[in-house]
Amino acid sequence: MLFPEDTYFNALRRNEDFERLQVAYEYKSDKFHFKTKDFAKQFAHIYSSRLEQMVGLLQTRIKQKWGDKYPVKQLADLKEDSPEQCIIIGTLFKHQELKPSILREISEENQLAPQPPRSHYSDEADILILEDALQRIRLFGKLDVHSVVTGVVCAVLGYEDGDGRFRVDEYLFYESGPQKSLDSLSSSPLVVFISGLNQASPNDLSMPMELLQQWIFGNLEGLCEAHDWEAACVVRVIIAGNSVKSAVKPKNNFHGRTTNDGNDLTNAVQSVDTFVHNLCQSVNVDLMPGEFDPANHMLPQQPMHHCMFPKAVPFRSFRGVPNPYACSIADREIFGTSGQNVHDISRYSKIEDPLEALKSTLVWSHLAPTAPDTLPCYPYYQQDPFVIDERPHIYFAGNTGVFRTDLMEGTDGQRTRLVCIPTFVETHSVAVVNLATLDCREISFKINSFDEEE
Repeated sequence: MLFPEDTYFNALRRNEDFERLQVAYEYKSDKFHFKTKDFAKQFAHIYSSRLEQMVGLLQTRIKQKWGDKYPVKQLADLKEDSPEQCIIIGTLFKHQELKPSILREISEENQLAPQPPRSHYSDEADILILEDALQRIRLFGKLDVHSVVTGVVCAVLGYEDGDGRFRVDEYLFYESGPQKSLDSLSSSPLVVFISGLNQASPNDLSMPMELLQQWIFGNLEGLCEAHDWEAACVVRVIIAGNSVKSAVKPKNNFHGRTTNDGNDLTNAVQSVDTFVHNLCQSVNVDLMPGEFDPANHMLPQQPMHHCMFPKAVPFRSFRGVPNPYACSIADREIFGTSGQNVHDISRYSKIEDPLEALKSTLVWSHLAPTAPDTLPCYPYYQQDPFVIDERPHIYFAGNTGVFRTDLMEGTDGQRTRLVCIPTFVETHSVAVVNLATLDCREISFKINSFDEEE
């Protein structure tokens, strides 16, 4: 620690009269916990479950937009000789030549022509296909292939042409459905979102991290100008993944996931434990796993094991949570991930802005549509837990590089605060949301002279 330990505890003693705001909290992530682990199932089941769930939801939206003017058909009912304008509900699939393939990996091993490394796989030759429970058909028309990804379920209005393709005149997504109405609050609770701490050694707490801690403890008066944004209003801190620093050596060629040496990993976890332990003495902390953290790689990532955090675990204010994570704070529905879903969408489409990718998942009503095609996930077969059937009030993604936010309004007046959480190790800043107003701001703990020395 950059501050002596006795100075740190003296700071806590000076704030014995510091009274933190208290609000109601409800944990809502049970569906992301593994009840049983059965990896013998085929991944096709999750697509079937997703389509079945979304068909029921889209029927209501179809009635609202098109009424009974057009029939809803299965692909098997289409007739080329007598094309009729109709509605088809199905799952989108993008045929992409540049997408990583195990066959190309094998060809490299056999010393054939290797594929050049890429970070994005979109190409003008990409083809969009719609699949229902029985058949598939190629789409063309008004649905842009580069604005969607594989796994999205939608309703398309159009007709089959003579070439066995379906011409799309209009299309419709569920857009995450209804939203719980908000009651006014007499106070202004704040939730702090942090991601990308990137710890590497037992004493890796930087000066910006120390300043962040001191602000939460109430020792940095005047950091925020408005009374509603003072530290006493902070009711919860959510750490959204990548608390542990990744190593240099890649684990595979698809997504650049990395591995840590055993000693390096132990040291990094000790540093995270110390940081969380410090915060837990003053505020509730939820710790999510991320891509590089010591947890299972496929979604949903289970909470990191409590034995890794011996200092923090004794505190009731500490909670290890899964990724994705859902909860209710002060009757506000909060939902989000550590960012893998947003990054994967940018790889396989031309939606490069993380905020636009986050917004798209809300429109598509699915947290991670590219799973399991290009984003690893558990082979669910009874239901798809990533379907968003109710719009949250706050929807976040961690490790997006820089801070971005927007207030997204739905077709029926729903309002959702979108938050792209900055990577702390790069920006030395956090995102803070006011639950009373859904306003969001970035608070920086950057010290120019300190950063220049680094």
